[in-house]
Amino acid sequence: MKSRNSNGNIFPVGPGWKTLAAFAAVLAGAVISFARISPVAQGTVWAEDGAVFIYDALRRPGPLDIFAPYQGYLHVVPRMTVSLVVLLFPVDSFAVAISFLSCLVIALIALMVFHCSRALTSHVLIRLAWASIAVLVAPGPLETQGNLANIHWYLLWLMPWLLIKPAQTKREGVLLFSAAVLSSLTEILTLMFIPLFLYRFKDKSFWPARLGLVVGVLCQIITTLSYPRSVPYQPPNLVSVVEGWFLNSSSAVIYGTSAQISRNIVNFGMAPIVVAALPFFLTFVYLLIKGTREVRLMAFCFVAASAGVWAAATILNFSDAFDYSSFDAGEWDSFLLGRYSTVPSMFLLALLPLLAMCWEKVSTAAMSGVLAGFLVLQVLYFFPSAAFRQSGPLWASGVAAAREACISDPALTDHAVGTAPGAWKVQVPCDHLRP
Repeated sequence: MKSRNSNGNIFPVGPGWKTLAAFAAVLAGAVISFARISPVAQGTVWAEDGAVFIYDALRRPGPLDIFAPYQGYLHVVPRMTVSLVVLLFPVDSFAVAISFLSCLVIALIALMVFHCSRALTSHVLIRLAWASIAVLVAPGPLETQGNLANIHWYLLWLMPWLLIKPAQTKREGVLLFSAAVLSSLTEILTLMFIPLFLYRFKDKSFWPARLGLVVGVLCQIITTLSYPRSVPYQPPNLVSVVEGWFLNSSSAVIYGTSAQISRNIVNFGMAPIVVAALPFFLTFVYLLIKGTREVRLMAFCFVAASAGVWAAATILNFSDAFDYSSFDAGEWDSFLLGRYSTVPSMFLLALLPLLAMCWEKVSTAAMSGVLAGFLVLQVLYFFPSAAFRQSGPLWASGVAAAREACISDPALTDHAVGTAPGAWKVQVPCDHLRP
Protein backbone atom coordinates (compact mmCIF):
# COMPACT_ATOMS: atom_id res chain seq x y z
CA MET A 1 0.00 0.00 0.00
CA LYS A 2 1.29 3.41 -0.92
CA SER A 3 0.61 6.43 1.21
CA ARG A 4 0.87 10.01 -0.03
CA ASN A 5 4.54 10.73 -0.48
CA SER A 6 6.79 13.37 -1.98
CA ASN A 7 5.12 13.20 -5.36
CA GLY A 8 1.96 14.76 -3.84
CA ASN A 9 -0.37 13.26 -6.40
CA ILE A 10 -3.90 14.64 -6.15
CA PHE A 11 -5.37 11.36 -7.42
CA PRO A 12 -3.06 8.80 -5.80
CA VAL A 13 -2.65 5.38 -7.25
CA GLY A 14 -2.66 3.89 -3.76
CA PRO A 15 -5.65 3.24 -1.51
CA GLY A 16 -8.99 3.88 -3.17
CA TRP A 17 -10.28 5.79 -0.16
CA LYS A 18 -7.94 8.68 -0.95
CA THR A 19 -9.52 9.15 -4.36
CA LEU A 20 -12.97 8.92 -2.77
CA ALA A 21 -11.87 11.48 -0.18
CA ALA A 22 -10.89 13.90 -2.97
CA PHE A 23 -14.30 13.55 -4.64
CA ALA A 24 -16.05 13.87 -1.27
CA ALA A 25 -14.07 17.04 -0.52
CA VAL A 26 -15.08 18.57 -3.86
CA LEU A 27 -18.73 17.70 -3.30
CA ALA A 28 -18.63 19.10 0.24
CA GLY A 29 -16.96 22.29 -0.98
CA ALA A 30 -19.60 22.71 -3.69
CA VAL A 31 -22.46 22.19 -1.21
CA ILE A 32 -20.94 24.65 1.29
CA SER A 33 -20.42 27.22 -1.45
CA PHE A 34 -23.96 26.67 -2.78
CA ALA A 35 -25.39 27.05 0.74
CA ARG A 36 -24.01 30.60 0.97
CA ILE A 37 -26.40 31.69 -1.80
CA SER A 38 -30.06 32.27 -1.00
CA PRO A 39 -32.67 30.03 -2.70
CA VAL A 40 -33.86 32.95 -4.84
CA ALA A 41 -30.30 33.71 -5.96
CA GLN A 42 -29.74 30.02 -6.72
CA GLY A 43 -32.71 30.13 -9.08
CA THR A 44 -31.78 33.40 -10.79
CA VAL A 45 -29.58 33.65 -13.88
CA TRP A 46 -26.95 36.38 -13.56
CA ALA A 47 -25.73 38.78 -16.27
CA GLU A 48 -23.65 37.17 -19.05
CA ASP A 49 -24.69 33.67 -17.96
CA GLY A 50 -28.01 34.34 -19.67
CA ALA A 51 -27.71 37.07 -22.29
CA VAL A 52 -24.40 35.73 -23.65
CA PHE A 53 -23.60 32.16 -22.60
CA ILE A 54 -27.10 30.58 -22.56
CA TYR A 55 -28.18 32.62 -25.59
CA ASP A 56 -25.19 31.48 -27.66
CA ALA A 57 -25.31 27.87 -26.46
CA LEU A 58 -28.98 27.57 -27.49
CA ARG A 59 -28.30 28.94 -30.97
CA ARG A 60 -24.83 27.65 -31.74
CA PRO A 61 -24.51 24.22 -30.14
CA GLY A 62 -21.18 22.54 -30.72
CA PRO A 63 -17.65 22.44 -29.37
CA LEU A 64 -16.39 25.48 -31.30
CA ASP A 65 -18.83 27.80 -29.52
CA ILE A 66 -16.72 27.61 -26.35
CA PHE A 67 -14.03 29.64 -28.16
CA ALA A 68 -16.39 32.45 -29.21
CA PRO A 69 -15.07 35.88 -28.10
CA TYR A 70 -17.07 38.27 -25.95
CA GLN A 71 -15.96 41.86 -25.23
CA GLY A 72 -12.44 41.15 -26.42
CA TYR A 73 -11.77 37.96 -24.49
CA LEU A 74 -12.26 34.21 -24.44
CA HIS A 75 -14.45 32.71 -21.70
CA VAL A 76 -13.80 29.01 -22.21
CA VAL A 77 -14.76 27.55 -18.81
CA PRO A 78 -18.13 29.42 -18.56
CA ARG A 79 -19.05 28.61 -22.17
CA MET A 80 -18.03 24.97 -21.79
CA THR A 81 -20.05 24.60 -18.58
CA VAL A 82 -23.16 26.31 -19.99
CA SER A 83 -22.93 24.10 -23.09
CA LEU A 84 -23.11 21.08 -20.77
CA VAL A 85 -26.06 22.60 -18.91
CA VAL A 86 -27.98 23.18 -22.15
CA LEU A 87 -27.18 19.63 -23.28
CA LEU A 88 -28.00 17.82 -20.03
CA PHE A 89 -30.71 19.81 -18.21
CA PRO A 90 -34.25 20.96 -19.04
CA VAL A 91 -34.65 24.68 -19.72
CA ASP A 92 -36.51 25.22 -16.44
CA SER A 93 -33.48 24.02 -14.46
CA PHE A 94 -30.80 26.11 -16.16
CA ALA A 95 -30.45 28.64 -13.32
CA VAL A 96 -30.05 26.12 -10.48
CA ALA A 97 -27.77 23.93 -12.60
CA ILE A 98 -25.50 26.87 -13.45
CA SER A 99 -25.43 27.99 -9.81
CA PHE A 100 -24.45 24.56 -8.52
CA LEU A 101 -21.94 23.79 -11.27
CA SER A 102 -20.31 27.18 -10.64
CA CYS A 103 -19.90 26.18 -7.00
CA LEU A 104 -18.54 22.81 -8.12
CA VAL A 105 -15.87 24.59 -10.19
CA ILE A 106 -14.95 26.69 -7.13
CA ALA A 107 -14.62 23.48 -5.09
CA LEU A 108 -12.36 21.97 -7.76
CA ILE A 109 -10.23 25.11 -7.63
CA ALA A 110 -10.02 24.75 -3.84
CA LEU A 111 -8.85 21.14 -4.25
CA MET A 112 -6.20 22.23 -6.75
CA VAL A 113 -4.97 24.92 -4.32
CA PHE A 114 -4.75 22.27 -1.59
CA HIS A 115 -2.75 20.05 -3.93
CA CYS A 116 -0.39 22.76 -5.18
CA SER A 117 0.24 24.24 -1.72
CA ARG A 118 2.14 21.06 -0.89
CA ALA A 119 5.01 22.78 -2.71
CA LEU A 120 5.18 25.15 0.29
CA THR A 121 4.29 22.93 3.26
CA SER A 122 3.07 19.44 4.11
CA HIS A 123 1.01 20.75 7.06
CA VAL A 124 -2.57 19.74 6.24
CA LEU A 125 -4.32 22.46 8.29
CA ILE A 126 -2.33 25.25 6.63
CA ARG A 127 -3.06 23.81 3.19
CA LEU A 128 -6.75 23.47 4.09
CA ALA A 129 -6.74 27.11 5.15
CA TRP A 130 -5.53 28.23 1.74
CA ALA A 131 -7.98 25.89 0.02
CA SER A 132 -10.91 27.24 2.05
CA ILE A 133 -10.40 30.82 0.87
CA ALA A 134 -12.14 30.29 -2.48
CA VAL A 135 -15.20 28.76 -0.79
CA LEU A 136 -15.50 31.00 2.28
CA VAL A 137 -14.06 34.45 1.48
CA ALA A 138 -16.46 37.12 2.78
CA PRO A 139 -17.39 38.99 -0.46
CA GLY A 140 -17.88 35.77 -2.46
CA PRO A 141 -21.66 35.29 -2.29
CA LEU A 142 -22.41 38.99 -2.87
CA GLU A 143 -21.86 38.69 -6.63
CA THR A 144 -19.17 36.22 -7.69
CA GLN A 145 -20.26 32.93 -6.11
CA GLY A 146 -22.78 30.70 -7.86
CA ASN A 147 -22.53 32.09 -11.37
CA LEU A 148 -20.23 31.44 -14.30
CA ALA A 149 -20.01 35.09 -15.37
CA ASN A 150 -17.57 35.62 -12.48
CA ILE A 151 -15.81 32.25 -12.31
CA HIS A 152 -12.78 33.81 -14.05
CA TRP A 153 -11.87 35.57 -10.77
CA TYR A 154 -11.43 32.24 -9.01
CA LEU A 155 -9.30 30.89 -11.87
CA LEU A 156 -7.13 33.99 -11.50
CA TRP A 157 -6.67 33.08 -7.81
CA LEU A 158 -5.63 29.56 -8.83
CA MET A 159 -2.93 30.55 -11.32
CA PRO A 160 0.01 31.37 -8.99
CA TRP A 161 -0.57 28.10 -7.13
CA LEU A 162 -0.23 26.18 -10.40
CA LEU A 163 3.00 28.00 -11.22
CA ILE A 164 4.76 27.15 -7.94
CA LYS A 165 3.98 23.42 -8.07
CA PRO A 166 6.59 21.19 -9.74
CA ALA A 167 5.19 18.26 -11.68
CA GLN A 168 6.58 15.07 -10.17
CA THR A 169 4.99 12.74 -12.73
CA LYS A 170 3.73 12.97 -16.32
CA ARG A 171 0.20 12.60 -14.99
CA GLU A 172 0.62 15.58 -12.71
CA GLY A 173 2.21 17.55 -15.55
CA VAL A 174 -0.89 16.99 -17.68
CA LEU A 175 -3.10 18.05 -14.75
CA LEU A 176 -1.15 21.28 -14.16
CA PHE A 177 -0.98 22.11 -17.89
CA SER A 178 -4.71 21.52 -18.33
CA ALA A 179 -5.65 23.65 -15.31
CA ALA A 180 -3.36 26.48 -16.45
CA VAL A 181 -4.55 26.49 -20.04
CA LEU A 182 -8.24 26.46 -19.01
CA SER A 183 -7.62 29.27 -16.51
CA SER A 184 -5.77 31.48 -18.99
CA LEU A 185 -8.31 30.76 -21.74
CA THR A 186 -10.92 32.16 -19.36
CA GLU A 187 -9.11 35.14 -17.77
CA ILE A 188 -6.61 37.31 -19.63
CA LEU A 189 -5.28 38.85 -16.38
CA THR A 190 -3.51 35.56 -15.63
CA LEU A 191 -0.68 37.09 -17.66
CA MET A 192 0.27 39.13 -14.58
CA PHE A 193 1.79 35.97 -13.09
CA ILE A 194 4.30 35.45 -15.91
CA PRO A 195 7.08 36.96 -13.70
CA LEU A 196 6.76 33.81 -11.56
CA PHE A 197 8.46 32.00 -14.45
CA LEU A 198 11.73 33.36 -13.02
CA TYR A 199 11.28 31.19 -9.95
CA ARG A 200 13.50 28.14 -10.54
CA PHE A 201 13.47 28.99 -14.24
CA LYS A 202 15.68 26.09 -15.34
CA ASP A 203 13.72 23.42 -13.48
CA LYS A 204 11.71 21.58 -16.14
CA SER A 205 9.22 20.24 -13.60
CA PHE A 206 7.71 23.75 -13.29
CA TRP A 207 7.08 24.18 -17.00
CA PRO A 208 3.81 22.27 -17.64
CA ALA A 209 1.75 25.00 -15.94
CA ARG A 210 3.90 27.73 -17.49
CA LEU A 211 3.33 26.36 -20.99
CA GLY A 212 -0.40 26.19 -20.31
CA LEU A 213 -0.39 29.83 -19.25
CA VAL A 214 1.57 30.88 -22.35
CA VAL A 215 -0.82 29.05 -24.70
CA GLY A 216 -3.89 30.60 -23.09
CA VAL A 217 -2.47 34.12 -22.90
CA LEU A 218 -1.39 34.06 -26.56
CA CYS A 219 -4.92 33.02 -27.54
CA GLN A 220 -6.37 35.82 -25.38
CA ILE A 221 -4.07 38.43 -26.93
CA ILE A 222 -4.97 37.33 -30.46
CA THR A 223 -8.65 37.50 -29.53
CA THR A 224 -8.29 40.96 -28.00
CA LEU A 225 -6.54 42.29 -31.09
CA SER A 226 -9.08 40.68 -33.43
CA TYR A 227 -12.23 41.49 -31.44
CA PRO A 228 -11.49 44.53 -29.25
CA ARG A 229 -13.68 45.55 -26.33
CA SER A 230 -16.52 47.97 -27.00
CA VAL A 231 -16.89 49.18 -23.39
CA PRO A 232 -16.54 52.99 -23.05
CA TYR A 233 -13.35 54.04 -21.27
CA GLN A 234 -13.43 56.59 -18.42
CA PRO A 235 -10.07 57.95 -17.20
CA PRO A 236 -9.52 56.75 -13.62
CA ASN A 237 -8.90 58.83 -10.51
CA LEU A 238 -5.74 57.11 -9.25
CA VAL A 239 -6.30 58.32 -5.67
CA SER A 240 -9.66 56.56 -5.72
CA VAL A 241 -8.04 53.42 -7.15
CA VAL A 242 -5.60 53.29 -4.22
CA GLU A 243 -8.30 54.07 -1.66
CA GLY A 244 -10.58 51.49 -3.26
CA TRP A 245 -8.03 48.72 -2.81
CA PHE A 246 -8.10 49.17 0.98
CA LEU A 247 -11.90 49.29 0.97
CA ASN A 248 -12.27 46.18 -1.18
CA SER A 249 -9.56 43.98 0.33
CA SER A 250 -8.67 44.34 4.02
CA SER A 251 -11.89 46.19 4.91
CA ALA A 252 -13.98 43.64 3.00
CA VAL A 253 -12.40 40.82 5.02
CA ILE A 254 -12.64 42.54 8.42
CA TYR A 255 -16.05 44.24 8.15
CA GLY A 256 -17.74 41.86 5.73
CA THR A 257 -20.51 44.06 4.30
CA SER A 258 -20.82 47.20 2.19
CA ALA A 259 -23.16 48.78 4.73
CA GLN A 260 -20.75 48.28 7.64
CA ILE A 261 -17.84 49.79 5.71
CA SER A 262 -19.84 52.82 4.59
CA ARG A 263 -21.24 53.41 8.10
CA ASN A 264 -17.74 53.24 9.56
CA ILE A 265 -16.50 55.85 7.09
CA VAL A 266 -19.44 58.20 7.61
CA ASN A 267 -19.12 57.95 11.41
CA PHE A 268 -15.35 57.78 11.88
CA GLY A 269 -13.69 58.78 8.62
CA MET A 270 -10.84 56.64 7.32
CA ALA A 271 -9.67 55.44 10.78
CA PRO A 272 -11.56 52.08 10.57
CA ILE A 273 -10.07 51.47 7.12
CA VAL A 274 -6.55 51.96 8.50
CA VAL A 275 -7.32 49.68 11.47
CA ALA A 276 -8.56 46.93 9.11
CA ALA A 277 -5.42 47.17 6.96
CA LEU A 278 -2.97 47.20 9.89
CA PRO A 279 -2.93 43.42 10.68
CA PHE A 280 -2.25 42.58 7.04
CA PHE A 281 0.41 45.27 6.72
CA LEU A 282 2.22 44.07 9.85
CA THR A 283 1.97 40.45 8.69
CA PHE A 284 3.42 41.39 5.30
CA VAL A 285 6.33 43.30 6.85
CA TYR A 286 7.05 40.45 9.27
CA LEU A 287 7.09 37.90 6.46
CA LEU A 288 9.47 40.03 4.41
CA ILE A 289 11.86 40.42 7.35
CA LYS A 290 11.67 37.02 9.05
CA GLY A 291 10.55 34.69 6.27
CA THR A 292 12.65 32.42 4.12
CA ARG A 293 13.31 33.33 0.49
CA GLU A 294 10.30 31.25 -0.53
CA VAL A 295 8.06 32.88 2.08
CA ARG A 296 9.15 36.37 0.99
CA LEU A 297 8.40 35.50 -2.63
CA MET A 298 4.89 34.28 -1.82
CA ALA A 299 4.16 37.23 0.48
CA PHE A 300 5.16 39.67 -2.24
CA CYS A 301 3.19 37.66 -4.83
CA PHE A 302 0.02 37.71 -2.72
CA VAL A 303 0.12 41.45 -1.99
CA ALA A 304 1.13 42.38 -5.55
CA ALA A 305 -1.64 40.18 -6.95
CA SER A 306 -4.23 41.67 -4.58
CA ALA A 307 -3.32 45.24 -5.54
CA GLY A 308 -2.67 44.40 -9.19
CA VAL A 309 -5.99 42.66 -9.79
CA TRP A 310 -7.88 45.53 -8.17
CA ALA A 311 -5.96 48.19 -10.11
CA ALA A 312 -6.32 46.43 -13.47
CA ALA A 313 -10.04 45.79 -13.02
CA THR A 314 -10.92 49.30 -11.88
CA ILE A 315 -8.63 51.22 -14.24
CA LEU A 316 -10.02 49.35 -17.25
CA ASN A 317 -13.63 49.70 -16.03
CA PHE A 318 -13.55 52.94 -14.05
CA SER A 319 -16.83 54.70 -13.34
CA ASP A 320 -18.22 57.22 -10.87
CA ALA A 321 -19.09 54.30 -8.56
CA PHE A 322 -15.34 53.78 -8.00
CA ASP A 323 -14.47 57.46 -7.49
CA TYR A 324 -14.30 57.05 -3.71
CA SER A 325 -12.09 60.07 -3.02
CA SER A 326 -14.88 62.38 -4.24
CA PHE A 327 -17.71 60.73 -2.23
CA ASP A 328 -19.70 62.81 0.23
CA ALA A 329 -21.68 61.35 3.15
CA GLY A 330 -24.72 60.64 0.98
CA GLU A 331 -22.73 58.92 -1.76
CA TRP A 332 -21.18 56.49 0.72
CA ASP A 333 -24.65 54.94 1.05
CA SER A 334 -24.21 53.64 -2.51
CA PHE A 335 -20.85 51.95 -1.78
CA LEU A 336 -20.94 48.29 -2.79
CA LEU A 337 -18.62 45.34 -2.41
CA GLY A 338 -18.93 43.15 -5.48
CA ARG A 339 -17.06 41.15 -8.08
CA TYR A 340 -13.97 43.36 -7.92
CA SER A 341 -13.70 42.80 -4.15
CA THR A 342 -13.41 39.01 -4.11
CA VAL A 343 -9.94 38.26 -5.48
CA PRO A 344 -8.14 41.21 -3.81
CA SER A 345 -9.59 39.92 -0.52
CA MET A 346 -8.54 36.33 -1.28
CA PHE A 347 -4.90 37.16 -1.99
CA LEU A 348 -4.61 39.40 1.07
CA LEU A 349 -6.23 36.75 3.28
CA ALA A 350 -3.65 34.23 2.01
CA LEU A 351 -0.99 36.04 4.06
CA LEU A 352 -2.38 34.57 7.29
CA PRO A 353 -1.81 30.86 6.49
CA LEU A 354 1.61 31.94 5.16
CA LEU A 355 2.35 33.48 8.57
CA ALA A 356 1.17 30.24 10.23
CA MET A 357 3.56 28.33 7.97
CA CYS A 358 6.38 30.66 8.99
CA TRP A 359 5.70 29.79 12.66
CA GLU A 360 5.05 26.09 12.03
CA LYS A 361 8.40 24.92 13.43
CA VAL A 362 8.87 27.80 15.87
CA SER A 363 5.73 27.85 18.00
CA THR A 364 2.77 25.50 17.72
CA ALA A 365 0.70 27.85 19.90
CA ALA A 366 1.43 30.85 17.68
CA MET A 367 0.65 28.87 14.53
CA SER A 368 -2.62 27.62 16.04
CA GLY A 369 -3.55 31.16 17.10
CA VAL A 370 -3.09 32.49 13.58
CA LEU A 371 -5.14 29.68 12.09
CA ALA A 372 -7.87 30.21 14.70
CA GLY A 373 -8.07 33.91 13.83
CA PHE A 374 -8.13 33.01 10.14
CA LEU A 375 -10.99 30.57 10.76
CA VAL A 376 -13.01 33.27 12.54
CA LEU A 377 -12.62 35.61 9.56
CA GLN A 378 -13.68 32.81 7.22
CA VAL A 379 -16.90 31.83 9.02
CA LEU A 380 -17.93 35.21 10.46
CA TYR A 381 -19.60 36.32 7.21
CA PHE A 382 -20.63 32.91 5.89
CA PHE A 383 -24.17 34.13 5.19
CA PRO A 384 -24.27 37.52 3.43
CA SER A 385 -26.71 40.16 4.63
CA ALA A 386 -27.45 41.11 1.03
CA ALA A 387 -26.60 39.74 -2.42
CA PHE A 388 -27.06 41.07 -5.93
CA ARG A 389 -29.44 38.29 -7.07
CA GLN A 390 -31.59 38.00 -3.97
CA SER A 391 -34.59 39.75 -5.60
CA GLY A 392 -34.76 37.49 -8.66
CA PRO A 393 -36.36 37.24 -11.18
CA LEU A 394 -36.68 33.49 -10.81
CA TRP A 395 -35.65 31.78 -14.03
CA ALA A 396 -38.14 28.89 -13.72
CA SER A 397 -41.10 31.29 -13.41
CA GLY A 398 -39.92 33.24 -16.46
CA VAL A 399 -39.55 30.03 -18.47
CA ALA A 400 -43.07 28.93 -17.48
CA ALA A 401 -44.52 32.22 -18.72
CA ALA A 402 -42.48 32.05 -21.93
CA ARG A 403 -43.60 28.46 -22.55
CA GLU A 404 -47.25 29.45 -22.16
CA ALA A 405 -46.77 32.31 -24.66
CA CYS A 406 -45.05 30.05 -27.20
CA ILE A 407 -47.75 27.40 -26.92
CA SER A 408 -50.60 29.90 -27.26
CA ASP A 409 -49.03 31.60 -30.32
CA PRO A 410 -47.59 29.11 -32.86
CA ALA A 411 -46.16 32.02 -34.89
CA LEU A 412 -43.73 32.97 -32.11
CA THR A 413 -40.11 31.98 -32.75
CA ASP A 414 -38.71 32.98 -29.36
CA HIS A 415 -39.67 34.66 -26.09
CA ALA A 416 -37.76 36.75 -23.54
CA VAL A 417 -36.99 35.32 -20.10
CA GLY A 418 -35.87 37.82 -17.47
CA THR A 419 -32.53 37.58 -15.69
CA ALA A 420 -30.61 39.77 -13.25
CA PRO A 421 -29.49 42.51 -13.05
CA GLY A 422 -32.05 45.03 -14.18
CA ALA A 423 -33.31 44.67 -17.71
CA TRP A 424 -31.08 41.78 -18.80
CA LYS A 425 -33.03 39.10 -20.68
CA VAL A 426 -32.52 35.93 -22.72
CA GLN A 427 -34.42 35.32 -25.94
CA VAL A 428 -35.19 31.61 -25.60
CA PRO A 429 -36.22 29.85 -28.85
CA CYS A 430 -39.74 28.49 -28.69
CA ASP A 431 -38.44 25.18 -30.05
CA HIS A 432 -36.86 24.68 -26.61
CA LEU A 433 -40.08 25.61 -24.80
CA ARG A 434 -42.91 23.88 -26.64
CA PRO A 435 -43.64 20.24 -25.69
